[in-house]
Amino acid sequence: MALTAYCKKCGMEVEPGEICPRCGTRLGKNAAHAAWCVERRPVSDWMYWNSVMRLLLPSALLILLLVLLAEILGGGIGALERMIASGFLPVLLLLFAGALALVFAALLLQGKELSDFVIDSRGIHETRYLPGATKLKLLARLKSPALLKDAAGEERVVKLSERDLPWKNVSRVQLWPEKCMILFYAPGWWLRIPVICTPFSWEDTMGMTREKLGKKKKVRLPASLVQPAAPARRRTGRREPVQEQMRLEDLEPAGPGESLPWDDPGPAPRAEDAAPDEPDA
Repeated sequence: MALTAYCKKCGMEVEPGEICPRCGTRLGKNAAHAAWCVERRPVSDWMYWNSVMRLLLPSALLILLLVLLAEILGGGIGALERMIASGFLPVLLLLFAGALALVFAALLLQGKELSDFVIDSRGIHETRYLPGATKLKLLARLKSPALLKDAAGEERVVKLSERDLPWKNVSRVQLWPEKCMILFYAPGWWLRIPVICTPFSWEDTMGMTREKLGKKKKVRLPASLVQPAAPARRRTGRREPVQEQMRLEDLEPAGPGESLPWDDPGPAPRAEDAAPDEPDA
């Protein structure tokens, strides 16, 4: 189970609940969280390629538009036609392929890394670490080799980056069950954190996401994360029956020889119900 709680008094990770099973301290409402670690290889990780292409493709398109605009302003449509006929587009595609080859080589040199994910009451958190850090691996990640001074342990683990996304900033959530991934967007068109779950942390992460975002109408969610609205309660207050009071003017005048309701003396007492005579002294 990935879902645990942190006890501030004893500083231990314990099972979620109201009371710490180790020291008996009352756990806070927001103490529960899900935490796990996954190993990733950037060269075979689709999300790294997705991040690269989100920058590379718009840059290539912008350069192409600038070149075409410069040709039109400098020589008109005729100059643009001559440039295209001279093989400009094949050269541009060749340059783009070369850029992809350089990206592949850089991702290959980066080696493997570790990603720590934490889902708690505040939001989504990701911390990336590089085990077995070397100068070449850091340069391939565009990091300074000076980070080796802060390497921890015999495996020379270096902290690469840390990302946090509060729940209130999430605009859209997508699920990728085949890859056991949950994609968080903020804003709705920009992928902020792709959370890579394990089979043991998938259900806990889905449950916390549903609890925090399931009732927000402004967040675009898949159907499995939307919490159904609570049915409206109808007020079914029972009214006590109103007893009609008899008014004096509603009474019909009694005829001769008739008695009114309050003049009815009731049934005559029976002989056996009469009080016995007191004995003579």
